[in-house]
Amino acid sequence: MEEMEHYNRCVEQEDRYDEQLDTLESCQYAIFDHIYRYGERFDKLAVENVLIAIHQLEDAVRLELLHVRLEKAYLAYGLKPNKPKAD
Repeated sequence: MEEMEHYNRCVEQEDRYDEQLDTLESCQYAIFDHIYRYGERFDKLAVENVLIAIHQLEDAVRLELLHVRLEKAYLAYGLKPNKPKAD
């Protein structure tokens, strides 16, 4: 059943994107924690640039996740045994 295999690959991809988002969020919190602990030891502009880069990565991953979830939803609909017929 090819559709089911495709659906399972989408589930795996969704899990990978969720892990990536968790990692990016942990990186942000680590930076905030270091600022809290060590404050002025870091260049503010450099820290801001790093956080912006992490945020951009996060946005890119979220967009990919959105595409995977949309595809997965359509696949799930196609796999339903008693799906309603279009008029």
